[in-house]
Amino acid sequence: MSNPDRTSSPLNRRQFLGDSARNAATAAAGVVGLSHISQARVSAFSGDLSKADKVRVGIIGLRNQGLELARTFQQTSGCEIASICDVDAAVRARAGRELNLESNKVRSEEDANFLFDDPNLDALVIATPDHHHAWMSAMAANAGKHLYLEIPTTHKSEEGERLQQMLSQTGVLVQVGLQHRSGQHYHSAMEYLHSGELGSIRYVKAWACVKRQKLITTEKSIPHPLSQHQQKLWLGPESSCELAGPDWHFQWRCLWPFGSGELGSWGVPLLDIARWGLQVDLPNRVTATGGSYHLNDGRDTPDTLHVQYDFPDAAIVWEHRQWSSRGHEGRPHGVAFYGEKGTLIIDRSGWKVYDSKNSVGQPASKTLEPHVQNFVDAIRQNVPLASDFATGRASSDFCHLGNRAFQLGESISVNA
Repeated sequence: MSNPDRTSSPLNRRQFLGDSARNAATAAAGVVGLSHISQARVSAFSGDLSKADKVRVGIIGLRNQGLELARTFQQTSGCEIASICDVDAAVRARAGRELNLESNKVRSEEDANFLFDDPNLDALVIATPDHHHAWMSAMAANAGKHLYLEIPTTHKSEEGERLQQMLSQTGVLVQVGLQHRSGQHYHSAMEYLHSGELGSIRYVKAWACVKRQKLITTEKSIPHPLSQHQQKLWLGPESSCELAGPDWHFQWRCLWPFGSGELGSWGVPLLDIARWGLQVDLPNRVTATGGSYHLNDGRDTPDTLHVQYDFPDAAIVWEHRQWSSRGHEGRPHGVAFYGEKGTLIIDRSGWKVYDSKNSVGQPASKTLEPHVQNFVDAIRQNVPLASDFATGRASSDFCHLGNRAFQLGESISVNA
């Protein structure tokens, strides 16, 4: 979407991936040591498990998606949960109860460093707030542990470039939590799109309309529920920030030092589907407009956002509203591919083609279960990963570009 009142800020690929570090020095500090790899640790890790061996997994972050992942790993053949980690003791206790973990067999920690150093763990799941993703991935990979990494892959784009360089040297496997990449109905939709049945596709729209709760304000006189040590663990590389009580659960997503807004939640997977369908990498130009129009509760990230990603012969458009559940095409969230011979709409419930002589589609398929199984099989049997780090990083960069264009208040030109 063009805006005559906005200017275009030229930015080449190298600048986007590297020079912005000076504007995110604190966040990038967690990956400062990425080039300093312990070769002894890497060479000591064979990464070759027998098909008879179970992959011993540690889960870091146990609320919401982390707990759901723990349940899925627990039910996946060829692996077992050996450790859990969360700063909040109550969250760890709840996870132990819901997963029916035997305390004498499963290690429980508040500090992830204990899991990095545990030689009995083969893989780690990182399902923490965004600002922990890069440094935790670096520490885990440096210890020779395979990774299941939730989205976005990093909190800042420059972290992604440096982390990918390190990962290529360690040889560890990284499955990014783009679980639709393991869904059969998503694959069949991509096959249909790439077959040319819809003709040229010049416009793709991805959207998420989900009602989010307002931020909870906390009086400074109220004691913080976390100890000073736990606050330090939660803040990680953002140790210079002030932490309010409610921030450390859901609200961190709305605060720039910790989260990436709705683009980092629904945006990354839906824009990955759009990117997958168009078979594109980074766009040439990004324009964003929006604000916190409705919730107006002090959040940093916009509750309403429109982002346009321009390519030489097509455009991808993102839209979210955090105060309404009425989305496009009758769906609260999804992706629509508009072709010259029809329109394909896809979401978790399946896909269907409209305005075409061919009435085709497919219902929903499982995604998380096969995605986790694929990760375990990749470790044990060397099968290809469904969503490796490079794939996740590229789609996470869409999130970072959109957020940056919004923050700058001007279009960004990204040159190859």
